Parts: sequence; C-alpha cells; structure tokens
Amino acid sequence: MKFKSDSELATVAAKVGDIFLFNGADDAKTALLCDGCEIKKYAPGEHIPETDAAKLGVVIKGSLIVTPLSNEIREDASHAILRIIPEGGIFGAASIFSGGDTSPLTHLTARQSSKVVLFSRGLVVDIVRKNPDAAVRYIEFLSGRVKYLNRKIDVFTAGSAKSRLAFYISEVAGGGDGAEIKVTLASLAAALDIGRASLYRALDALVADGAIERFGRTIRVKDASALLRSAK
Repeated sequence: MKFKSDSELATVAAKVGDIFLFNGADDAKTALLCDGCEIKKYAPGEHIPETDAAKLGVVIKGSLIVTPLSNEIREDASHAILRIIPEGGIFGAASIFSGGDTSPLTHLTARQSSKVVLFSRGLVVDIVRKNPDAAVRYIEFLSGRVKYLNRKIDVFTAGSAKSRLAFYISEVAGGGDGAEIKVTLASLAAALDIGRASLYRALDALVADGAIERFGRTIRVKDASALLRSAK
C-alpha cells in the first residue's frame, strides 16, 4: 500500500519488526521491506475475508478469534474457539505457501476493533529473496509450529481430560495470569471430545491445583505456569 507519510511507514515497520520474518533487521530495512504490504481494519465480530486470511497477517491492534468451519452449522450460539491471535500474533505463515486446494480450514473473526498488516505471497517471496537469512528464520518458525502441533496431537489423542482441558484453556486464553475465556460447558465438552462428567472432574482438578478460577461461564487463568504443567 502507499503510506501517507514516512512516519506512518516507520510506525508499521516498528509494529511488525519483531516477527520472525524481520528479526534482526534494522528499522530502515524493515520499513523498506514493508512498503507494499496492506493494512486492513476490522470491526468487532467482523469475519476476515478468505482473500485476506490466505495471506501472511500480523495483528498490530486488537485480537482475532480462530474457530472451526463447523461453526457454520451449529444451531446454538456457542462457538468452539480454537485459539486467540493476540496483538503481535501472526496467521497464514504455512498456508501462504501451500499448494493445491487453498480453501481455509478455520474462520478468523475480529474479537474487538482490530488492525492487521497483510503480506501477499509475492511480497513474502520478494522479502526472502532480498534477505536470505529470512528464509532460514521462516523454516525455523515453521519447524517450531510442527513441533507444537505434534505435541497438541499427543495431548488430544493420548492425554487425560485434565491435560486436554489445560492445553485448551492455555491456547484459547492467549495470555498469562488473569487471561479469561467465556464458554458454555456444552461447547467446551464438544471441543475436547469428552463427556460432561469428565469435564467437571477436570475443571475441579484445575481449580484445586490453583491453575484456574471459575465464575459461571468465565474461566480465568490464575496460575499460567501451573496450567502449562497440567497440559503436559
């Protein structure tokens, strides 16, 4: 995009300068590489269009909710939240280079008034060509995601109800101590693929451990470190 001024370009560059693609680049270099990106604003509850979700995105204001496509056919008002992408978070790092069917597997929705910087595949390729070190950092980032997803698969296929719940809360809350999620027990049990009785026992166990607190439909992270230990 064309920025209104050099200061606006520098502001955006500072916001995205910490992501893996630009790690180690000085502000001027980052600003130069960012010239050509897009900035989109989304209102609370607004769905991010498929054309935007297919790009590499950096959230520079607000946060996004990731939900499964299956939410489209849910008859109740509850949604199974997969995770929260906070300010400074990214999306699309893997899908931007995927071949074949590029249809999205999830929905992205603005949790609040949000602003996102978008990089097209062509722009990312250009950045990597200008900075070979960026290609190495990209590979390192994706390798880290593969390792994380393997751990997630282990938890959700062989883990206990307590470990599944702890992992889910840690992922969805998207923060440390004091982070909260609001969810019905029905949708939570469905998301974890466990029965209500198992869910109640897991919730009680995490409360007893001092990892979480419950207030109606709200689950608050009381001790993020304890929650992560329970997720292993």
